[in-house]
Amino acid sequence: MNLISNINLKGDRTIWGVVFALSLFSLLVVYSTAGWAYLFKHFIKLAIGIIAMYIVHNIKFKYFSKIGQLTYFLSIALLILVLLIGVSINGASRWITIAGLQFQPSDIAKLAVLLYIARQLSIKRDVLVSFKNVVRYILLPLVIICFLILPNNFSTSALIFINGIALMFIANIKLKHICLIISFSILSILSIYFFTKYTSLGEKIIPRSITWVSRIDAYIFDNDDYNHSKDFQQIQALVAIQNGGVQGVGPGKSIQRSILPYSSSDFIFAIIIEEYGIVGGICIVLAYLILFFRAIRISLNTNSVFASLVTVGIVFSMVLQALINMLVSVGIMPVTGQTLPLISMGGTSIVFTCISIGIVLSISRDASDRNYEKI
Repeated sequence: MNLISNINLKGDRTIWGVVFALSLFSLLVVYSTAGWAYLFKHFIKLAIGIIAMYIVHNIKFKYFSKIGQLTYFLSIALLILVLLIGVSINGASRWITIAGLQFQPSDIAKLAVLLYIARQLSIKRDVLVSFKNVVRYILLPLVIICFLILPNNFSTSALIFINGIALMFIANIKLKHICLIISFSILSILSIYFFTKYTSLGEKIIPRSITWVSRIDAYIFDNDDYNHSKDFQQIQALVAIQNGGVQGVGPGKSIQRSILPYSSSDFIFAIIIEEYGIVGGICIVLAYLILFFRAIRISLNTNSVFASLVTVGIVFSMVLQALINMLVSVGIMPVTGQTLPLISMGGTSIVFTCISIGIVLSISRDASDRNYEKI
């Protein structure tokens, strides 16, 4: 009792409430989709994540500028190790094992590069008027991380890149510079697609690019000639959504959970709609929107450019990932493999999502203090 009484939750109470609500809800859905054995593992990882979030939210936010810088270079080393000695699962080497602990360095890199770029945008903002300096201080660090993640995880690489572009926009980087970067990135993606589809060069350089092309083709060419290649996962997800209707079949009564692959992770939103209906799906969407609007409010209440960029960047990345997961489940986007933050069963993704929210809570805790260092 003394330990519980000493726990003091600081920062934005609404964010705390949404995080706890989504975490508790995730226990129900993971139990329904994966059973008792995986529920216990999920509970342990979720507990570790919430404890980490509590610890992080007690740290003064100004320290995350240096922490982000150090973690950025650490994540580069870890991503290189993944390419050299990574553990391959389903044809993708995204995991690394150190001292018996298996984790995805991309989850670390996702947060590290956000902190690093926010730091660069805040301390270099006076020299970022030229495209040369934008490339040197912002684009190059971003591309390095994306390039290292790309061979094994296109969707995460793209998500990180989009988040970097969003940070540039928020930091008032010239729009013509941002448009030039976006144009070049689109050209690069199209080059990978066409090289892989029409030559053997793309697959030789990036072996998983053939998987990306097949998923894109199955999504774009949705007619009788291509129905045979439509992703099995999305078909089963759509069946689950149709079963759910408006009110759902009820908690724990999903039919598709034993048929739909990755029903407890990548396609958990389809099971949510099947069991809790469209009403339940809308509630989940509203929860993420609440997080986003609270982040905007925190960002507007802080005097620090770094804190403002980090707050919006973290929550924008989380909401964007959630949106992608939902759009995949309802068949609007091709399969990406992105999980639903705070709900899907996972390991390092849960922990680092909680750490990210802990940083936002740390910033919200100090948002009313107008005397801290402006960085």
